[in-house]
Amino acid sequence: LTGLTNHRAFQERLSTLHDLSERTGQKYSLILTDIDHFKRVNDTYGHPVGDAVLQRVAQVFAGRSRKVDIVARYGGEEFVIVLPHTDAQGAEVFANALREEVAAQVMHGDDGQQFTVTLSMGIAEYPRDGEERRLLIERADQALYRCKEGGRNRVIRWSRSPSA
Repeated sequence: LTGLTNHRAFQERLSTLHDLSERTGQKYSLILTDIDHFKRVNDTYGHPVGDAVLQRVAQVFAGRSRKVDIVARYGGEEFVIVLPHTDAQGAEVFANALREEVAAQVMHGDDGQQFTVTLSMGIAEYPRDGEERRLLIERADQALYRCKEGGRNRVIRWSRSPSA
């Protein structure tokens, strides 16, 4: 549907990158992304329009990413982006640029009605935020949850402090 890497291939590519990063000490950042209120898009405009939204978001991600980046559909309305050689601060700048570009996209319902969508994005950095892949994904997910709690349409880096 999106033309992006699927979940299984993502896990394989992340495993390869993670092993290399363990050997070389190279940082990478993982961004977990959710389309805000996506269920409302499907309920209001129908699944074909929801699919078009997924495709448009995927196009923005693919268009802004480097060849070395891993961009995948993680499931449902979730995407994951892995940025090799990038710390969390760099990932935050990149994520905000993606978030702003997606928010500027005008989507169209079948009835011609226009609407926009926003993104919530959680970031974790290897090795600072965790030395295991599973833990990095978990922490990016925790940061994503904080985005949703805080009103959505934002980017948050994982932090031990719940207020960050």
